[in-house]
Amino acid sequence: MTAEPVSTKTESQDRLDDEIALLRERLESAEEMRRSLVAEELDGFVVGGEEGQERVVLLETSSFPTHTVLERLPHSVLTVAHAGTILYANQRFASVVGRSLAQLFSTPITDLVAEEGRAAFEHFLISGVADSVLDVDWVHANGFRFRSRVTSVAVGHGYTSFLVSDPQTNERDEHAERALEAIHRGEIDGIVVGGEQIMLVADAHRPYRMLVDRMQQGAVTVTRDGEVLYANDRFASMVGQPRDALLGLPLNVALGTDAIGVPFVGSQDDATPREFTITRSDGSHTRVSWTAQRVEGIDAVTLILSDLTERDQYRRIQERAQRNDQFLAVLAHELRNPLGSIRNAAELLSRSTALRTAESGSVELIKRQSAMLARLVDDLLDVHRLNDGTILLRREPVDLRDVIRNAVQVVQSQLETKKQQIALQLPDDPLFVDADEVRVAQVLSNLLFNACKFTGTGGRIAIVAERTHASDGTDLGRVEVVDNGIGIEPQLIDKIFEPYVQAPRQLETLPEGLGLGLSVARRLAELHGGTLRARSEGPGRGSSFVLELPLCGAPRKLQPQPTAATPQRRLRILVADDDPDSAASLAALLELIGHETHTARNGREALAIAEELRPQVAILDIGMPDVDGYSAARALRDRAWAREMVLYALTGWGESTDRERTRAAGFDRHFVKPVAVDEITRDLESRAIPALT
Repeated sequence: MTAEPVSTKTESQDRLDDEIALLRERLESAEEMRRSLVAEELDGFVVGGEEGQERVVLLETSSFPTHTVLERLPHSVLTVAHAGTILYANQRFASVVGRSLAQLFSTPITDLVAEEGRAAFEHFLISGVADSVLDVDWVHANGFRFRSRVTSVAVGHGYTSFLVSDPQTNERDEHAERALEAIHRGEIDGIVVGGEQIMLVADAHRPYRMLVDRMQQGAVTVTRDGEVLYANDRFASMVGQPRDALLGLPLNVALGTDAIGVPFVGSQDDATPREFTITRSDGSHTRVSWTAQRVEGIDAVTLILSDLTERDQYRRIQERAQRNDQFLAVLAHELRNPLGSIRNAAELLSRSTALRTAESGSVELIKRQSAMLARLVDDLLDVHRLNDGTILLRREPVDLRDVIRNAVQVVQSQLETKKQQIALQLPDDPLFVDADEVRVAQVLSNLLFNACKFTGTGGRIAIVAERTHASDGTDLGRVEVVDNGIGIEPQLIDKIFEPYVQAPRQLETLPEGLGLGLSVARRLAELHGGTLRARSEGPGRGSSFVLELPLCGAPRKLQPQPTAATPQRRLRILVADDDPDSAASLAALLELIGHETHTARNGREALAIAEELRPQVAILDIGMPDVDGYSAARALRDRAWAREMVLYALTGWGESTDRERTRAAGFDRHFVKPVAVDEITRDLESRAIPALT
């Protein structure tokens, strides 16, 4: 009977002891919390809710500056529980999505994501893969949508931290530099994450240190004495040393140079880029630029270094390309002078009545080959103009059918030489395009020359023009040049439009060329807003080239002005050129037509002859010694009797700037060598010049 009371008393005592122990534990925990609160060591509490539904209550006080690193970052920063609730967001993110911080905390992240992208974001969140990236469509509080890139930078137990790129900029390197500056200021105390743990300073820095490590620039923090405190992976790669081996090293040892001394900056940051050469651990050299940023709170400086190797290589490539373009332009100019003389001489011979049939054939050969050389020179100049961005288009509505017929005339002699047949299939209705007629004719003639070149004797070439539509409904004029020639290897279909690409040299029977025609043709087509592409079923199967240009409306019809028939007039013409062959051959041609001609070897002599003979027309070369063509033209325009004289510039330079200079000097027209004498006579006949009495 006495045993039972003893047992009951013992159980009661045990329960009392357990309650006392639990109370003591709670009191100790409360006291610890009180001390932390007094010391302002806490940021917030996790309170209430079931698992995955915790709520974060932030404290207003903090022993650290209110502008923490997270608030100063130009990135939006976000920490989300794997259950989907927002555990932390900085002010940047709140501003971007148009909510307050109070509205964001404990809110489901999917409430901010466009409905069609929520499943993808949830999968992205749950996957928990660091450094993974997702483009997310966010919904602003005002209802509009915007897209930005989300990068997971830290994955913990039950949470993931993200960097959300600013939707208005992709200046990632600049952002990373700013992040680095903020990190070194130590402006962060801690954040509540995962609903269970507080990530303190060291943990909180980790994601952003990871961001700095992924920068394309080298970053190194050094003391005022020049010792390395921190270096990212890019800096270690620049100097060729392991990252851990750099810590504590003098900066001049790490860089292999004394070009940067300490102290680097005074009371102000130094954002002016400066350049110097570092010596890597293997003895090689790298050119870099650097800027400096003071680190607040400690006596240290952060340097941001950019590798200039690629920049310098790009500059060398650009300089080399510019020299090549200049060389091509000068070469083309120098080739034009002898070509002009050859063409004039051939034209003189072809107009002679004393030539036998065999001799006439030789003269025609000279004319054809000189025309081919002139076309190659034009291609050289066009490559220079296209690369330099100085090509000029004189656009107006033109009928593609007329351009096609003109292009066929250009290549007619080559077609006849190889006994090739050409068939035209043109629509009945016009195909008007807003284009430079000369340049579109050049595109088509290049395609025809190409077809003629790579099609054998007796081969067939067809040109098909039609109206078609682009995928967006735009009306297009489509011209296809088809041949039954050697065809194109599949791997060359795209390459043939690159400059200087030619057919395989094992095809010894093919004529040589510069490999510029198709490149120039495509680029001219693109300048007109069109396309040019090639097709072929392979070697021996022929090829086709398809040109498509946007159509435009018909030009406004102009009323024809009645003109009186102009009889052939005899004019007194002065030809001045320091190349005697060029001057003599052109003068002889003009005299053969019926004009009175005189020649001069330079600008000074031209002025003297003009003063004595008072010619009605003067054709002046530009690059003459002593007094050049510009000066001679201005001097003539200053003389009362010569103000109505027709002045022609004849030169190997044909850029738009050259034409502007001749116009400013007083020339009436700019001719580029080699010029056909018929072109000069047509212009003369269009002018009201009194005949020589």
